[in-house]
Amino acid sequence: MHFPSVKALVTGGTSGVGRDLARQLLAEGAAVAICGRDPDRLVETAEEMPGLHAIRADLAREGDLARLVDTATEALGGLSLLVHNAAVQLTYDLVGRDPGPLFVDIDAEIATDLIAPMKLTALALPHLLAAPAAAVVTVSTALAVSPKRSAPGYAAAKAGLRAFTKALRYQLDHDAPTVAVVEAMLPLVDTPMTAGRGAAKITSAAAAAELLAGLRAARTEIHIGRAKTFLVLHRIAPRRADALLRDA
Repeated sequence: MHFPSVKALVTGGTSGVGRDLARQLLAEGAAVAICGRDPDRLVETAEEMPGLHAIRADLAREGDLARLVDTATEALGGLSLLVHNAAVQLTYDLVGRDPGPLFVDIDAEIATDLIAPMKLTALALPHLLAAPAAAVVTVSTALAVSPKRSAPGYAAAKAGLRAFTKALRYQLDHDAPTVAVVEAMLPLVDTPMTAGRGAAKITSAAAAAELLAGLRAARTEIHIGRAKTFLVLHRIAPRRADALLRDA
């Protein structure tokens, strides 16, 4: 992928990996739009990165999705890279939970982590197909392969997103080979979402740099940091791999 010609929309771009992806893409000469829910953080991020287009959108609200794609493509003059980075991870135990609050948590995770990427992809595809070369990137996690006890909704959504990514690749490889479909699997990254969780984290800047290196090399599966080691372990000793993440 030739970044100076890229027109990118990165979801969840006000913090963590999304923010560093936006920063690094801009440094490569790409035109970049991000989205987020917090207007103050959007303003702060746009002020920090001149030239960045910051769009307020809640991915859990279907009405925001079409507006996001329309606003981004108008601002960028098209679209050639869509990065599904935004995610919600909540921790809860289904045993003994009041169904009302539990359903709110489940809906928030599935809507943001799975349904929004599927619908955004459908909305963005006409624009991606109009570009000479384009890509859809889904940001995945080892929890899509081996879930942890405390995050059933997040793990389920990411597992679904992983399956969607592969099925989308099958479709586009056959019908639209100019649009690559890429899964980027992250290890534990030091972001606000992972505060207080685990050790041996990599920085969001390092994760973003590895992701862009994979895109530059035209890889369709980008396994970042310890995600590579985990996937090898899962192939050799799946029960051991599952045990490592079960109570992570």
